[in-house]
Amino acid sequence: MKRLLMILVALLIAGGTASSQGYDYEARLGWTPGDLLTFITIMGEDTSGETTWGPLRTVGIFSADFDVKIKPWLTVGGKANYRHSWRDEKRYQEDCVTLGVDRTEVFSVMPTVKFTTKYDAVVRVYAGVGLGPGVIHTEDYTKYYTAFQFTPGMAIGKKISWYLELGLGSAWCGFISGLGWRF
Repeated sequence: MKRLLMILVALLIAGGTASSQGYDYEARLGWTPGDLLTFITIMGEDTSGETTWGPLRTVGIFSADFDVKIKPWLTVGGKANYRHSWRDEKRYQEDCVTLGVDRTEVFSVMPTVKFTTKYDAVVRVYAGVGLGPGVIHTEDYTKYYTAFQFTPGMAIGKKISWYLELGLGSAWCGFISGLGWRF
């Protein structure tokens, strides 16, 4: 507990000295209602007619980032993504109907590198890449995969900023938006 408190105090002191020189850190939270990868799974359905599916429901994709500015044009950090979706499942086997719920959870954690092409006090345009472990969990199986993500985006704001990114990769595909706090 003492170590954790000392680390937090050191980070606050470092953050206080860094804020007088500019913003060196950024924490961001984002959300999107769904992505292309969630809906592509619908296309791979059972065509034999033995299984039918209800409408897909999702809480969306949540994303959390933490970045450290190395140079004005270079940032390193980490990104965590979480997606949860579910739908009703009906199986027709020997004149029996089995009802169930097909649930899918996807989680990934990636170290990231971000290159900023346009930066000033208010607007930043950037492209980032990330590579790390991911897991897909359903009631039937758990699958581990390598999550790769390319995310071009833009952020508007100084200390508090709004961002919009286009994600292309195995973690999620589509647009995500959220808020960032620079300190």
